[in-house]
Amino acid sequence: MFIDGAYVSKVFPSRIDYLALRQMIERETGDVIDEAYYFDADSDPPQATKLHNKLAYLPPSGPGLRVKIYWLHKRLLTWPKAMGGEPVIHPESQKQFELVTQKAVDVGLVYHMTRSFHKRQWRTLVLAAGDADFHEPVQSLVESENVNLYLVGTNGSISQELRPYARKIFEIDKDPLRAELQLKVNAPIARPNP
Repeated sequence: MFIDGAYVSKVFPSRIDYLALRQMIERETGDVIDEAYYFDADSDPPQATKLHNKLAYLPPSGPGLRVKIYWLHKRLLTWPKAMGGEPVIHPESQKQFELVTQKAVDVGLVYHMTRSFHKRQWRTLVLAAGDADFHEPVQSLVESENVNLYLVGTNGSISQELRPYARKIFEIDKDPLRAELQLKVNAPIARPNP
């Protein structure tokens, strides 16, 4: 199982119970997840690693995810030189706009996914991501290696390039699945809001 944390937090805005997600996937696929990864980006990876530490607890205490945290890249925005090259300033707060982008999350996910497959030769792939960037490696695994793909997300957020390769899409925005995966108030596993 490979999870793009930013994607899941976008399509499931309230906190998701990753242990419940793992249990649901195992129940629905009739298979045991023996490798599970969680990928995200944060401006302070050491701090984020501490916050995501509970995701690594093995079942039944936690979802047993191998957490991979990458950096966020921040860049202050300026107008093009042809327009004066001045900073782009918010009209009310007078603060300079900043562009924040994830670095290496998708690349890291694809790297670990393909490396895992070549080492383990698994036949079931659960992917909680919707980006079309995953199309080529997913297509190769499904068509050339006979891997069964299960997608986790929403129909509206999973790219049309990925959907045709899935045996099933677990739509986490619809009940009863949404209610099942909703983190309960005193549950042990919580993903901090970005």
